[in-house]
Amino acid sequence: MGKIILTEYNVTSKLLKNKNTIGLLSDLHGEYAKLEKYKDVLRDLGITTLLISGDIIESVVGSNYSREKILELLQEISKYTTIIYTIGNHDGIYEPGVPEEDLDRIYTENYAFWSRLRSTENVFIPELPEKGANATQIHLTDDIDVCTINMPMDYYWFKENPKEYVEYIKTLEMLQLSSEKFNILLAHSPKNILNGNSIDEYIKNLKKINMILTGHMHAGLIPYGLRNNSRVGITGPGKKLFPENCYGVVEDDGIVSINTGGATKVADGSFGSPIKAIPGMKQLLDIIYPPELEVINLTPGLDNTVNKVRELKL
Repeated sequence: MGKIILTEYNVTSKLLKNKNTIGLLSDLHGEYAKLEKYKDVLRDLGITTLLISGDIIESVVGSNYSREKILELLQEISKYTTIIYTIGNHDGIYEPGVPEEDLDRIYTENYAFWSRLRSTENVFIPELPEKGANATQIHLTDDIDVCTINMPMDYYWFKENPKEYVEYIKTLEMLQLSSEKFNILLAHSPKNILNGNSIDEYIKNLKKINMILTGHMHAGLIPYGLRNNSRVGITGPGKKLFPENCYGVVEDDGIVSINTGGATKVADGSFGSPIKAIPGMKQLLDIIYPPELEVINLTPGLDNTVNKVRELKL
């Protein structure tokens, strides 16, 4: 398996009273061997807060992985790192149209997984919403809050009605965010949060979100060394060609947005499973697309700014 790509940023804000370092990862899609590698890196780097922007498990029928192993690893990580999670589309029911017994089984197994993980000390996971979206708020420190907006069990609830995206963002109104704290928004997808290099006007008008962290886009399948300031990918979720907002940083109106390329670029499903079934292909994909980790140093300063400190393979 390829090494982990670590990208480190410094983010400054006058709202921050003390320095705090957080990690961001996303889109494991059940590949627990990668989580095992993250576990060691997080410990060695001394990361005390880990934000996970969804899709840690895999709900595609026929996927072969161990929820139990993932649970054990996350519980191990939680002994030295606070874990805050937001729900991704693969964390609930991903495949509409499959046999009812398969959906019932996945639903039951997923709920059992989340219930056990939620009961773990030092782990913060929202309830899986049945319909629509929901929002949660975690008081991380005296000067930092983390809020999440969470996908419903059927990720494609909004596919037939794009206006639902507006309601998804507006769930933030449920939260009592303080303008005197540094507020981090943890969401699975940047869709309708970012529009190219602009942040959604609704979020900017709230004037209470200081940083946005997302995943979901799998870096648009662009290998790390070939990325550029356009942030456009080759393909993205839903097989969309040339999607926007696939990786990297956006600064807009004093808000910093960081999108991680995630752990797994080619997940199971109609596209991924046949590719990974080719002999040697999974090993090759792991070399071309190593798992990624963002490390973000939150530092007191006069302005809300972001600077890349370093990028390296661990």
